[in-house]
Amino acid sequence: MSTTAGNTRDQIIDKAFQLMLQRGLNGFSYRDISEPLGVKNAAVHYHFPNKMDLIKALIDENHHTLRRSTSEFMAYGGPARPQLEGLFAFTMNQCQCGRPICMVGALSIDYDELNDDIKSANDHFMKDSVDWLTKVMEVGREQQEFSFDGEPMSKAVSILAMIQGARQLARVHGLDYLEKIFEQIRTDLGIKD
Repeated sequence: MSTTAGNTRDQIIDKAFQLMLQRGLNGFSYRDISEPLGVKNAAVHYHFPNKMDLIKALIDENHHTLRRSTSEFMAYGGPARPQLEGLFAFTMNQCQCGRPICMVGALSIDYDELNDDIKSANDHFMKDSVDWLTKVMEVGREQQEFSFDGEPMSKAVSILAMIQGARQLARVHGLDYLEKIFEQIRTDLGIKD
């Protein structure tokens, strides 16, 4: 397989992400990454000298995706419903492309084994996720797109927890479980259409 260094790095990240979400942090080796990609283990070690470097890159990749897709909303506001629907679409897409468990959920299993740098990156990613969805809830309620009782942050955390649990159920029982949770969240937010 002939690839450029950047392309190889991206392929390693993609394969590692898929394996981690399917098997957990300790459920795969560099060989599990290198063999399907047709590269040597040395290529994986070149980009990521140890597994914690690789896991940090996975968190950073997810964090970058979150920031890229939410930066305009966080800076300027706008309608909240498309942000929520974007979360649903992103979650469904992740499940359909072989990433059935979210990054935070996958890392929570082995959380005590993570080094402080990885814990910090994971915690920062989770905080940004909660902050973004909290703002979506605040804006949605202010603009009368959503109707719910309680604090926006509590609602945001409950939605993220529901989606994380639904992803686990969907892995075993099918994607209909995700759709049912999305519909329940819409109902809980008073979304009529």
